[in-house]
Amino acid sequence: MRLWLSAFVAFSLLGLSPLANATDNDHCRAQVLMPDDLKQSREIPSPDGQRRAVLGGYRELKDSEGGWLQVFQGRTLLRRFKLRDLSAGIYLKWAPDPAALYFMWSDGGAIGGYHVRVFRVRDNRVLEVPTTRVAERDFAKKHYCRARGNNVYAVHWLTDSDEILISTEVYPTSDCGKDLGLTAGYLVSTDDGRTIKRFPQQEIEEQIKACSAF
Repeated sequence: MRLWLSAFVAFSLLGLSPLANATDNDHCRAQVLMPDDLKQSREIPSPDGQRRAVLGGYRELKDSEGGWLQVFQGRTLLRRFKLRDLSAGIYLKWAPDPAALYFMWSDGGAIGGYHVRVFRVRDNRVLEVPTTRVAERDFAKKHYCRARGNNVYAVHWLTDSDEILISTEVYPTSDCGKDLGLTAGYLVSTDDGRTIKRFPQQEIEEQIKACSAF
């Protein structure tokens, strides 16, 4: 995980996105943008081409940047969500169905703090679902950086929108103590955040290397 973060920093310093050429239909990788990209509308179609996620509405906030995420069915706007605390990489990926999408971002620069929001599309309605909360709380019971908090990442969707693999990480700086950079993985339900399977650090790192949003 920390090797990837170091690479992200290097690309950011060059003014580039490390996955700039990734397409939404790529099985693993997400579409990657930077906050400045929201100064113009950016469209990410679903794999079947029936829906679209549109990012835009760039605005400067105190110590961060913001914008909006709109979800369309054809030409019909289903819902708009406000985006705040954007500070570095923005990741968006549709599920294979595509009945859901996730949005991942940092509020504190290239190494954190990373967050994930998951949105499900049902009967032409878009609902935000608290997919990562249970996993984050479970991880924080034993591993938590009091100085900076923890990071949470979307790793990849499973075969459909019902399950997503996420990774939790103790913020990787020395003020987080002996657990700095420690990572765990959770396969979770997008309906209720229920944990389906846990992965220790070695296993989640193998999953990340094999198929990762980043």
